[in-house]
Amino acid sequence: MIVVSADGLQDQLDALTELERDMIPYAVSTALTKTAQGLMGRLQDEMRSVFDKPTPYTLNSLRLMPATKDKLSARVWFKNEADGAQPASVWLAPEVYGGDRRNKPAELQLRAKGILPAGMYVVPGDGAELDAYGNIKRGQIIKAMSGVSGFSQAGYKANATDSKRSVRKANAKSYFVMRRGSEPIGIAQRTGWGKGSRAEVKMILAFVAKPRYGERLSFFQIAEQYTNEHLPREFDSAMETVRRRFAARSRRG
Repeated sequence: MIVVSADGLQDQLDALTELERDMIPYAVSTALTKTAQGLMGRLQDEMRSVFDKPTPYTLNSLRLMPATKDKLSARVWFKNEADGAQPASVWLAPEVYGGDRRNKPAELQLRAKGILPAGMYVVPGDGAELDAYGNIKRGQIIKAMSGVSGFSQAGYKANATDSKRSVRKANAKSYFVMRRGSEPIGIAQRTGWGKGSRAEVKMILAFVAKPRYGERLSFFQIAEQYTNEHLPREFDSAMETVRRRFAARSRRG
């Protein structure tokens, strides 16, 4: 998390009159919040640069905690909550600090079912259908996991069964765990079914060794540079606004 504080405003604060010092809490809190807002936009631009086709979910993963007159610091970090997915603070942290990629929900479920070996992770196979952002389509993931009974939550109804509905889907017949010898190497799909035709096989989800990330998003370096450059001018702008309001109020009084 980056904290934008008033530490970089000492030159401006030293030059203020006694009357202007009474205006400081409002001006500082405004400057801190506006600087943090601008920093979020700068970090989003950096994401577009360093990530390949970042999704809107990635670009909107930042959260701003604005400053107030009583709390003179603004904070920017990744969101810690998510709706049906991992929080951004979990899966984007390796991009900031480097290190191992965190487990995705599908990996946790496949591992719990004994399908994905310990220490292995899932990536799109050569036969995966990718969306505009280069990610495997959610519908295909669900079909593949359903076909190999890969869902582990109690009460989850997506696993293929012998019911008429599942038979019509043909998930259980189409998808299977591909092995090299006795070692699982992925989830594959049989295609080209039909009278007189031979089924073809394509890999949908490939099992690979744990991916490791280097630091790609220079979060803290960008934040420090942006804050040093923009906070003083935001403070000057906020003080000018306060001065105009005070002058107008004085004329009316």
